[in-house]
Amino acid sequence: MLEYPGDELAFSADIMLKRLAKYLRALGYDTLFSENLLDHELLEISQQDHRILLTRDKALCRSASEEGHSFYVKPQHPESQLDLVSQYYPVSFVESRFMVRCLECNTPLKSISKEEAKGRVPDRVYQYRDDFYLCQFCNQVFWHGDHVKRLRKKLLKILGDDE
Repeated sequence: MLEYPGDELAFSADIMLKRLAKYLRALGYDTLFSENLLDHELLEISQQDHRILLTRDKALCRSASEEGHSFYVKPQHPESQLDLVSQYYPVSFVESRFMVRCLECNTPLKSISKEEAKGRVPDRVYQYRDDFYLCQFCNQVFWHGDHVKRLRKKLLKILGDDE
């Protein structure tokens, strides 16, 4: 395994790694991703926050390596990208960390009551689900439906933990 800065494993991902960033967030890893950040801004934030910069840009990877930690992600497909990252860093599926972050903005999710979710989710979802989660930054409400089951299965398969 490669060393990483800081106490907690945290990543930042460049513009070419959006789906990888979402996979890492789904696994519970603090993963910065923004389509609005320029390379030098991403590099600066990565250094300040002690993040491993994941990139498909060789020049950015070289620049980041001079200043901190970076990792060049060669594969094009997100599934292969996650597999590669998990071979070099302690990335794994842990049930208690699964889906604890907003996939869109990376903010930790807060559990909310069913009553708080009323009117904020489709009626059918409200009728059949009891557990809801709120992103306090983007104000979206989430629940663990079939899409989450499919994502869990996909991540377990990628990481070699499939049942």
